[in-house]
Parts: sequence; structure tokens; C-alpha cells
Amino acid sequence: EPSGGPAPTTLPAGSPADSAVAADGMEQAPEQITATVSVVNPLGLHARPVAALIRALSDRDVEVRIGRPGGPSVDLRSVLRVVALALRGGDVVEITAGGRDAALTTAALTALITGGFGEAERPAGRRPAVGMGVPPARMGNAPAARRPLDGTAPTLKNGSLAASAGAPGLAIGPLVRLDRAPVQITGNGSGSANLDVDGEKSALTIAIDATAGRLAHGNEFEVAHAALLGDPELRSDALRRLDQGGTTAAAAWWSAVGAMADSLAADPDELVAARAVDVREAGTAVLAEFGVVVDRIPLDLAGKVVFADDLGPGEVPVLVERGAVGVVLSRGSATAHAVIVARGLGLPMALRAGDALGTIAPGTPVILDGDTGLLTVDPTPEEADRVTSLISDQAAGEVARRAAAQGSVRLADGREVLVVANIGSLADARAAVSAGADGVGLLRTELLVLDRDTYPDEDAQTDDLQAIFEVLGDRPIVVRVLDAGGDKPVTALALDAEHNGFLGVRGLRYLLAHPDLLQAQLRAICRAGLGHRVSVMAPMVTIAAEVVAFRSAVDRAVQSLVDEGIGHRPPEKVGVMIEVPAAALAADEICAVSDFVSVGSNDLTSYTMAADRTLAGVAELLDPGSTALQRLLDQLCSFALAAGTPVAVCGEIAGMAEFAIGLVDRGVHELSVAPARIPFVKELLRGQRG
Repeated sequence: EPSGGPAPTTLPAGSPADSAVAADGMEQAPEQITATVSVVNPLGLHARPVAALIRALSDRDVEVRIGRPGGPSVDLRSVLRVVALALRGGDVVEITAGGRDAALTTAALTALITGGFGEAERPAGRRPAVGMGVPPARMGNAPAARRPLDGTAPTLKNGSLAASAGAPGLAIGPLVRLDRAPVQITGNGSGSANLDVDGEKSALTIAIDATAGRLAHGNEFEVAHAALLGDPELRSDALRRLDQGGTTAAAAWWSAVGAMADSLAADPDELVAARAVDVREAGTAVLAEFGVVVDRIPLDLAGKVVFADDLGPGEVPVLVERGAVGVVLSRGSATAHAVIVARGLGLPMALRAGDALGTIAPGTPVILDGDTGLLTVDPTPEEADRVTSLISDQAAGEVARRAAAQGSVRLADGREVLVVANIGSLADARAAVSAGADGVGLLRTELLVLDRDTYPDEDAQTDDLQAIFEVLGDRPIVVRVLDAGGDKPVTALALDAEHNGFLGVRGLRYLLAHPDLLQAQLRAICRAGLGHRVSVMAPMVTIAAEVVAFRSAVDRAVQSLVDEGIGHRPPEKVGVMIEVPAAALAADEICAVSDFVSVGSNDLTSYTMAADRTLAGVAELLDPGSTALQRLLDQLCSFALAAGTPVAVCGEIAGMAEFAIGLVDRGVHELSVAPARIPFVKELLRGQRG
């Protein structure tokens, strides 16, 4: 603030903020707004959450700085500087905003941070699957523990090296070392004093913007990379290098990327250092605009174990496609994006192995245990045979489970139980088919639009859905219409954190208040459904009157397509989600006007226990085995059975061994789970056939 200027206004986190208006009705100059908020998600403000915060600044007249109270602050748009602050779960963040939209922006940012970015801690007593967890959150400002890569790094003793667990699984194969990415890009006129500096600057700006725009519509890691490319310091460093002359746009850009990545890699905080490889991978995407391809991965890695300093998330699928059976990283973090991708693809990985393997001759056989991080170099023939046999048995077991999952499940009483998938993307649809899904019980359409800057029109929605439906073929598909609000802040709709919060206008409430949005989506579903078995389902239903209103909207959408002569197929069934205690208690009334109901146990537990499922402080209350929730399920299923209305469950409990059988015993006819859980759930249910 300039000397003598107005004092900052401090808002508590999440409080409403209205524009200041003078007594005479004239709008005053906006004040500086300061808010403090505690970080909820354990991993804190790493690249993806920061990208979400930056998206909240879109089209707003505001400048925002962020930091610890009393400490240095940085421009929020400087992704890498924010990441370098190493703000973790439990840390207090101070947000300072100035500009016409300062108040609204501050409220939106505090809501996002308190929402936890979908990374809230798991309920007490529930541990992540072996090998899939993350280290505990670092509290306060204490440095994160990192294994140094000097003399205290793991050493090779008697043919064994104790690295850290990364992605689970066993692998054996000859060791191959990946070359580091090149430090400099040469050629294309580099070194010439006659380069058109202004032209190179323009070309670089166009390349960065084009790449960021493309990545912004990709997967979650590509979206984070798009935010990295928007970092003003990275861009200005590249432009400064061009001003010095004698270099091309591509070479200047890559030099700036390397400098930023090296700076991050040297940071003592593990999560900050892990972003170095993301900066390099985002940087290579820009180089591709200049026709420069940085690909250090050999074309033939069949049966090989790869050793590298670090990997970008985009490199992991390439390793799998080219035949690698395992990866060892000299550095790496359990929370690095590449490690997350490796887990999802089933690629065993060990981390923080140091440089000892760099002294091993290429082609030396190595055994990798991704569950423990243990490496065995040049094993005896007997040990190699034992591990190879174990890997073969595990692979055969997985193949058998997946093969068995392709069939249906019929219980001893003759009932058929469908085990279907929860999906939100084309990749999920493919995974569901591969895993043996009987269909889709929940297609989360909001995930198709969550990070888009502009909301897709009817034609674009139709195209997105058609691509997914084609993969699923003739399997039954339940499409949930847009569930915006709560913990799903659809960027393009500019939702208000309070008005559209968990207890506000979200889900079906929002769609009924925006009928044009609902009609466009219903028409797209019907158009894409031509030749497929598609049903529709509404989220956040509270009373039967809302079901009637939803059915009327479906009828209007179908009639409009008939009137216009547009090819379509009406939904087979019209159903609703049971996520609110009021709906569960009045299930008899709702079942009377609905073709089916699907229990969203995650929200139902949250609303029943009055505990926000994004807040770690009340996580212990979110117990699906609680007396209150179990009684609600008993009554709901009893009402539905009496009405002859099919009941599905698509929340987390559907895939949990301790609850799935109880749900089926209540008469639930369909369990909708993550694709990876389908073989397990089918095997579990078949064990109940007597």
C-alpha cells in the first residue's frame, strides 16, 4: 500500500465479499483484500492445485500475491515460485489481492484451498493400498526428509541395493540407462548474428501459447503442464536470452527451461524438486512446435529394466509401449507425477537409488521389487528362475481374474448382480471394457468439462459422448447429467463457492435453474445414444418433485429432437442419485416416479454425518459403517424393494470387501466401481454362491 493509503481489509476464509459502494451509489476504488487460510490437502500447493488457483483468476481484473503470513509473497501466476514456497498441509497461507475483482477472487481462492483440491486425507483407520500411499504431510516449515544423493545414498552391497518403493510389482530384465535430456538445442541458425530477434520472440510467444492451449484440454498432468507454461518468469527469461542475440527461439526457450528445472531440482523440499522434470517435459512440448523432438527413450525396450535420473509423466506410457518391464530412478519422489502414472499402468518402479547402478555394465540382469524398493544386481540363476516363475504366476493370476471378470455374476438364489464401472473419460471407458465391466453405472459428465475455459456446445458434447459410447458398444450405460458445484467447480460456469456449495445450488438444483444448459446436455446424450443402451440420471435429488421436473426435461429434449428430425435414441430409463438423507428417508416417494435409484454413498455419508468430505478435520466421521448410514441404507433398500425399483450403488462402499456383500444381501442389483476393482468385486461376489 502507498503511504497514507487505505488499510487492507481482512476477510475470514470463505466469507462473502461484495463490491464496495459509496453512500451516493458511486463505486469506490477497490481496496486491497487480504485473507488467511489453512491448507487442507496434505501435499499442499504443488503444481496441479496452483493451476486450479490460477484458473480462478481467468477474466478477472485482479492481481494476487501469495505467501506465508509475515513472510515473502510471490505473484500467484508464477506457478514455479508458488510451488517453491513449499506450502504443505497445515500451513497457513496469506492471500493479498488488489483490483476491481479482488473481493470475489479472494473468496474463490479461499474456497478452493479449504476444499482441498480433492486431496483431503483419508478417514482414520483406512489405509491406502500397499504401495499406493503417499508419505505423511510435512507440517509447518520444517524441511522435508530427502535421501541425499551423496556418499550416504544407497550403496551396492553383495549384489543388493535398498532403494525406496515407488510403484508396486516385480520385474526382472537387463539394465538399460536412459540418456539425460540435451542441455542445449543447437542448429537452426543458433550463433548467427543476423537472426531477427523480434521475429524469434513472436515465434516463441505463439509456440508457448499454442502448446499451453492444447495441454489445457488434456489429462490432469497436461493441465498442470499448461499452467507451468503460463509462468511469466519462465517466459521472460527465454525472451531475455533472445535479447542477448545469437540464438533461436527454440534454443533460448530450452536454456530457460533448463535453468528453471536445475533450480527446482536443487531445492531441499522433495515435492518442489520433483517438479523439475515436469518443467522439462512441458518445455519439450513447446519445442515440438518448432519441429524439435526430444525423445531419449530407445525404440526397443522389450523386457528391459530402465535406469534414469528422473522421468516426466508423459515418458512413462512411452516406456510401457516400447516394452520396458520396470524402472529405477536415481532420484524421484513418491508423489511425482511419473510415479502416479506408473502405478496406474502397473509398471514396477523403485526410487532414490542414487548413482550406484550407473557403474553397472549395460545389459546386466536386475531384479526390481517395486513394493519394497529392493534391487538385486546380477542374481544367481536360481534366484532369477524363482522370480521369473513368481512373475509368471502373478501374471497368470491377473489374466485369469480378468478373464473371469468378462463373465456375469449370478448368486446362489439365481439373482444376477451387475458389476459396472464409474468412469469420467475415454481412457476410463477403455479400462472398464478391459477389466470386464458389465456396463457403466456412472458416467461423470462434469469430468469431461471440469477444466475447460469455455463450456462445450451441444455438438461438442455429442462428439465427446459418442467417442465413449463407441468403446462401450452394447453395454448398458448410465449417464449422470452435470453435477456442478460443491467440490466440482466447473471453470467455464464461474460458480460461486458459497452459492453453489455443498448446501447450495448444485447438481440438479443448478440444472433446473439453468434449463438451457440441461436441455443441451440431454439432447447431446440422446444424439450420442443412437445405437447404444443409454439411461440418464440426475444428481443431488432431494424431493420427488425434482424427479418429476427432471423427467419433464428429458421429455422436452426428446420431443425437440423429434420436431427437428434429428437422429437420436431416447433414454432407456430415467433415474436419480440418492445422496441426501432426505431422499433416502423419502425413497418410497422418489421410487414411485423414478425408473431406478443409485446410491452415492460418499455424499450420503457426508450429508448424514454433517461432515464435509473435503476437510481432513472431520474425516473420522466419514465412516460408511456408521449406524446412521447403515440404517439409511436398510430403509432405502426396503422402500425400493417394495416399489419394485432397482437399486444400484456407485459410491466407494460398492468396491469395499467389508460392505459389498451386505449391499447385495439388501437387494442391490448393481455395484458400480472403479475399473481396476471390477475383477476383485466379481471374484468376491462369486464366492457367495455357496
